[in-house]
Amino acid sequence: MTKRFIRSLAIGVIAIGILSSKAEFTLDELFEERRDSVLAVEFFVETEVDRRPVTVNGMVVSNDGVLQLAANAIPGWVSIDKLKEFKVYVLGESKAYDAEYLGSDRAYGWHFVQVEEVLRDRLKPVTDYQLAEMKTGQSLWGIGVAMKNLDFKPYFMRAEVSTIQLLPATVGFATREITSPGSILFDDSGAFAGWGTAPLNMERYLTIEGQLYQAYLRKPDQTTTFFVASELVKTFGGLPSSPDSNDMTWLGVVGLQTIDDEVAELMGLGDQAAISISQILNDSPAAEAGLRERDLIISIDGEPLKRYTPRRVAVADLEQQIAKRGIGETMKLGISRDGETLEVEIVLGQAPKPVRQASRFYFENLGFTIREFLVYDSVSMKLDVEPGETPGVITSFVKTNSNAHTGGAQMGDLIKEIDGVPIDHFDQAIALIEELEADDSKNEFVLLVARGADTSVLRIALK
Repeated sequence: MTKRFIRSLAIGVIAIGILSSKAEFTLDELFEERRDSVLAVEFFVETEVDRRPVTVNGMVVSNDGVLQLAANAIPGWVSIDKLKEFKVYVLGESKAYDAEYLGSDRAYGWHFVQVEEVLRDRLKPVTDYQLAEMKTGQSLWGIGVAMKNLDFKPYFMRAEVSTIQLLPATVGFATREITSPGSILFDDSGAFAGWGTAPLNMERYLTIEGQLYQAYLRKPDQTTTFFVASELVKTFGGLPSSPDSNDMTWLGVVGLQTIDDEVAELMGLGDQAAISISQILNDSPAAEAGLRERDLIISIDGEPLKRYTPRRVAVADLEQQIAKRGIGETMKLGISRDGETLEVEIVLGQAPKPVRQASRFYFENLGFTIREFLVYDSVSMKLDVEPGETPGVITSFVKTNSNAHTGGAQMGDLIKEIDGVPIDHFDQAIALIEELEADDSKNEFVLLVARGADTSVLRIALK
């Protein structure tokens, strides 16, 4: 009798504990607390002719008010001085708070902003939550974020985990939309489960008047994919030293491609993953280390390349491993060359100047902008350019209906000559055009431009 009583009492205590636990952590209460781990972020991209508003979601990652934004939140070509007036909004409220752009992470591309101090105590970093254990079929809920005209009102979303894949980041796929891009999701206990990625395109077929059309659709404010939190948190803490720093490392190779399984088998690599090199850039760390075109990379620091599905993810993994290392660090690559295996030590160098740091100049009266020629231009245009050589300048903007537009100028043109003078320096190009604009005796000038495989002569009116 006594044993039965004690057992009943124990069961009762456990049941009360479970009920009180459930009462303490209702979904409604969890939702209300965790909504303060996401903010709406608004800023402007200033172009030559207008200011374009951009709105994204940011995840709170520290107690000092730092928000993490997706890598695609800010286009890579936008220079830092063109990013204006960062503001943040608490979800469901119309008041704006000031924020400061801190820069981007070199390894993953995340962007960071920091909110003004008056708001920081109200926020809840995702690092304060336990991490969810992820498995297929698990039910999760996320925080959706409405548009600005609805005061970024948060709303509840729910779905199940469809699959989890290594790409090379650990990415979860839900059975339907689970959160907004840049927002977060949790399991039913409130444990942090993931961070919403950009939405995937959904392939659909439309029939219009008997004609079949292929279409790609997506919901821009909702997503089915997310970075898995248990792996994502391992990337936290990599704040940039300054908003416009260039501490990126590079190898100096172009055209990396994974080798198909059938090709690897024929080359005697068995089931070994391999990446082929199409081009070695002049004066790069890869060239100095003796890498060659058509070399196959099969290992990094003695570890075989990981096999991914799809296979092309191996390239992203290699690029990320390079980006995680510092300038001057040594990386050992296992190489398969002409049937032989060798190890090459490469001292990683500083990456060339990125597009966002390129010097630019806008000729308002003519309606176009030129920027300096970069190493990345020689790669994209497939030009064999020696280190330090400048074959011209790049047209980075053309205003509609301007003199430059009427004359045929297009974004991406390589301007090789201005009025018959070969261009070998950015400042030279600016001086030549300014001199032409100041010459009252001239009505037009000529540009010799390369566009793809073609070379064209453009006549640009000065008046």
